[in-house]
Parts: sequence; C-alpha cells; structure tokens
Amino acid sequence: MEFAGKLLSRRGNVVTIELDSPESLYQLDKVQDSVITLGIHDGRSVSPRQRKFAWSIMQDIATAAIGGSEADFEQRIYGYFKSEMAKYYGIENFSMSDATGNMSDTNLLINMLLEFCLQHNIALRYRPLDHLDDPAIARYEYACLMNKRCVICGLKADHHHITGSKVGMGNDRTKINHRGRRLIALCRQHHDLFHHEEKERMAEYHLQGVPVDEKIAKIYNLNYW
Repeated sequence: MEFAGKLLSRRGNVVTIELDSPESLYQLDKVQDSVITLGIHDGRSVSPRQRKFAWSIMQDIATAAIGGSEADFEQRIYGYFKSEMAKYYGIENFSMSDATGNMSDTNLLINMLLEFCLQHNIALRYRPLDHLDDPAIARYEYACLMNKRCVICGLKADHHHITGSKVGMGNDRTKINHRGRRLIALCRQHHDLFHHEEKERMAEYHLQGVPVDEKIAKIYNLNYW
C-alpha cells in the first residue's frame, strides 16, 4: 500500500510525515512493527541552472570524444545516460522537462556525468562547484578524491587533510589510523592556498571534506586499521 503525505522533519534516523488523508492512519495500524519502505517524490521542478549545466557537460563529453560537436551526438549521450539512470537508480523515462523532471533526479544525472568526466579526464568549460547544489557537492568531493582530481579546478591532485583531521608534527603518517579523518583532493596550487586560507575557501565552495573509507585509504596508501 502507498500513502501520500508531506515530510515535516528529520532528526537523526527519525522521520516525521503528515499524511494527506487521515483515514490512512487506520491502515497504518494494521502494519505496525512491519518493515516500511519510504519513497520520496521530489516536487521541485528542474531549475534552468541545472538543465544548462547538465547540457554543458554533455557538450564537453561530445567535444572530447570527436573533437567537435555533431548535430545529434549530445542527444545520443543524453540517451546513454538516461539508460544508466534506469540501470543504476531505477529511474525509468528520466526527463529534465519542466513537466516531469525534478531537481533530485537531475542532480543524480549531473553527478553521474561529472564522475564520467573525472574518470576519463574530460575538461569542463564550467567549474562544477559554481553550479552544483549543496547536496550534490559532497558526492562530487568524493568522486574527486577517488579519481585524484582537484575539487576546485579538476587538475591532477593529491589529498589534503582539513583542519581537525591534520596529522600533527612528529607523527608518522604511515602508522596513524586515517579512518574517519576528513580529506579533500587538491592540486598543488590549491593545496598551497588551503594551507593559508582553508576556512575561507571551504566556506566559499561549500566544502565539508570526505571521511576516509577503505577505498580512499587504499588509493592513497593510508593506514586504515
């Protein structure tokens, strides 16, 4: 059974929902203590900014693949990633139209496009941090670490420990447990900048840093145990 309602609040893993129909409460009494799957429909329409950025990334992919843009190549790229959205997220008939598209699904597409560009070293005309919504930035931070690309400019990068996760002087980096320490991927130029202006730049770009997991530890040869 399905119930329509409005999400009111979230505290930790406790979610409060107001149901549209009070009669639904009687139905809920029948399934108390049962496992419930919460499905969310994002009622926010795709923003022009999102749509423009998504298409610009697909144009960059087209240019990198063929050295120039053919008339229908971007549409073919769009079709390919729509099929990937269905395959990995179960989102059938994905759309960026005003009528049927929504912001959450479009953010998933944008992140998928960006991860593809990071993996294949595709240059972008627009800096992602200037166009991503806050919820999408965290995933981009992680993708940049996984692909050793600077989160600011996209150049080849190494990891940077942010304040609160730095390795103190006199400590052996190879022996310290990095589990949960927060990192960001930065090229040499931005690495140097962050050593002097970390707080200001983290706030400017809405960065949080990424807690080290086993995959990141393996990529950067960090002690994880």
